Amino acid sequence: MIRGYREPDFRSVSALERENSPGDCKPEVFIRQAGVLFPDTFLVAEYGGRIVGYTIGALVQHRPATGWIVRLAVAERHRRRGFGKNLVAAVTESLREQGAGEVYLSVSPSNHAARVLYEKRGFREVDFCPAYFGEGADRYILRRDLACPEGLISRD
Repeated sequence: MIRGYREPDFRSVSALERENSPGDCKPEVFIRQAGVLFPDTFLVAEYGGRIVGYTIGALVQHRPATGWIVRLAVAERHRRRGFGKNLVAAVTESLREQGAGEVYLSVSPSNHAARVLYEKRGFREVDFCPAYFGEGADRYILRRDLACPEGLISRD
């Protein structure tokens, strides 16, 4: 029987992926593919001629009014200088331009700086998912209603 992936399949599929991934599979594979798959929402921050951060956003395939910030990273020595804030604003606006009315993201409970950043940009916690990315990788799910101005709490 062939069927769609379901959340309870996560551990089995992850184990299968580890078992069948070549030893040289690196994050570069994801980055290369993201560049092709998300050309309008894969954004970088440049400073002094160097890339100091990036973000990737995506629309949910069967719910195109819903976007996700898939990844946000800023080089440690460039944090707390506005790059993350600007990247979040830019990817959110790009998702809005593509038709998103809401944007989600996941964040580690221990990443307090990121949570503050996202909350200042209008994101609010809507769920907590233990082992979201596997054992020991809990995540808060945050949401921003794009109809609400940044910083205002959405109550739906």
